[in-house]
Amino acid sequence: MTALRLLRRGAALALLSGLLGCALNAGRIAPGLSAAEVRSLAGTPTEQRTLPGGVKAWYYEMGPEGWTTYRVRLDANERVLDSEQVLTEKNFRTQLVADSTTREQILEAFGRPALVTRFPNLTEEVWTYRYLDGTREMLNDIHIAAATGVVRTYNLYPDPAYTVYLA
Repeated sequence: MTALRLLRRGAALALLSGLLGCALNAGRIAPGLSAAEVRSLAGTPTEQRTLPGGVKAWYYEMGPEGWTTYRVRLDANERVLDSEQVLTEKNFRTQLVADSTTREQILEAFGRPALVTRFPNLTEEVWTYRYLDGTREMLNDIHIAAATGVVRTYNLYPDPAYTVYLA
């Protein structure tokens, strides 16, 4: 790894650790806490959605350059049902189904992507999520049919910005 790349990686990790204070608190939210207690611990969510069944979801996204999105689900009484870091390989593999999963389901499961790229000639768009597999920086490109909004396929792979290739 070149010195410049090491320096960039160190600076990015230092910035990430400084920014993760609120997000780590979001990851420690216990079931039963009130919405006010969640805000006090984790701050204002970066996104809020209403899921099927009336459950509210608050997302604490550390993107577009971060690797985590915490989702806190609240019941009708605004009490925490659960809290989890949703950008994981396991979640991607279990919740993304080709020819079935919709844009809305992706947003409900993972929050907003780090990047959306549209390919009119392929009649699709690609949503890119960053995540960590242990300590390895990874990307997930989700290919979505533009006309139907349904997942065609997805690709999990190491983030080339942090990958060292030896010749």
